[in-house]
Amino acid sequence: MRIAFSTSITDYIEKVGTLLMRKEAANSLILGLIDYFKTTITKDVHFGYIENDGEVVYAFMQTPPNNWILADVDDIDERMIANMAHFLYKKAIKVPGVLGPELYVEAFIKEWKKHKKVKAKLHMHQLIYQLEEIKVRPDSSGDLHPTVKSDHALIKSWLIQFGKEANEEITEIKASQMATKYIENQSIYLWKVNGEPVSMVNQSRQTKNGATINSVFTPNQYKGNGYATSAVATFSKKLLDEGYKFCSLYTDRDNPISNHVYEKIGYEVIGSSVVYEFL
Repeated sequence: MRIAFSTSITDYIEKVGTLLMRKEAANSLILGLIDYFKTTITKDVHFGYIENDGEVVYAFMQTPPNNWILADVDDIDERMIANMAHFLYKKAIKVPGVLGPELYVEAFIKEWKKHKKVKAKLHMHQLIYQLEEIKVRPDSSGDLHPTVKSDHALIKSWLIQFGKEANEEITEIKASQMATKYIENQSIYLWKVNGEPVSMVNQSRQTKNGATINSVFTPNQYKGNGYATSAVATFSKKLLDEGYKFCSLYTDRDNPISNHVYEKIGYEVIGSSVVYEFL
């Protein structure tokens, strides 16, 4: 068994691309980042892989200072994950946290604790959803609208509120940067009723066949009216009509309201992921 880092994004795609595509939606985070780094400087990114008998059998990745991402790959010996954790320790590489399939994350944590005196805190247990066909008809009283520069203050404010609800701290500076990026990329949309913005939805990344949705948010005063359902359903249909074969999204497993919304639209659970932070 050999554990190593690729020296270029081209090499990494050649090594792990086919492997990750076997479970494309479940690996949309790594695949989406790989797609992004095709045209972006990758100096500080760690592109890790495990090779066994000359065949690449696993992939792991980090964009510092973020958590390490473990791929969702079937039939991987937990000892490989333990060896990977030991490899990172020997390389003296920082590990602020780890996310991925629960079984692999637990194997990583068990090995990591042998080398570092840390506590592993569960941050979130996520469900991974995939949709290929819309099952609901959006509310005809509203419409999906692309955002413009004048929407920046609203998007910024909603992103901060979204972060609080999702237990993800989004500072004013970060929210402002995110709002600017989303608007410039034309990835974020508003659901409006009678011209009033009541909900938002964003496309965060793409893979070969799919698009991932995130930042779904409805302010408290508009909750309970089905606006998020209509926004996500309409946006998902838009992406499918543009040629994507599926849409995917990550949710908090312990948020039954949002999970019900997505399942009502037609999203189906195709995997799960846990996020741990080391303290």
